[in-house]
Amino acid sequence: MLNISAGKFIWTFTVGFLFCSSLNYGIANFLLNDWAAPLFDGFVRSGDGAGDFLNITKMSIGFLIPLFVGAWWFSTVQSPSSWVLRAIYTGFMVSLAAFFGTYTFISGWGNVNWWPLMVTAVCDTGSIIPGLLLIGSLQTLGKR
Repeated sequence: MLNISAGKFIWTFTVGFLFCSSLNYGIANFLLNDWAAPLFDGFVRSGDGAGDFLNITKMSIGFLIPLFVGAWWFSTVQSPSSWVLRAIYTGFMVSLAAFFGTYTFISGWGNVNWWPLMVTAVCDTGSIIPGLLLIGSLQTLGKR
């Protein structure tokens, strides 16, 4: 059960997702892609024109899911009582499963280097946690 109204959850999640996905794009575009893409040995797509919109949509939805789980979790639990600690905790726990778990599985199942995947997981976590901090601050705005 949500501790806030559904309307407040929707608008805070939307703002958080826009911030979080922009942060994730910036980290990937300016810091990660040039370093990591060559280490993935062809695993990363390069722009193919016609499919770019579909691929970006799939990546956005794929990033939306862990943020939604984290936002829902944050909005339904009371512990830790500090919203900051709760946002960091939920962001970290969701990231462990969504990024570190999935990327480790991909590395073991496929022929993809583990090290750049773990750096990518850290970068993704570095987007989820600030997104949940923003969501948490907006959801607790005006509460004592």
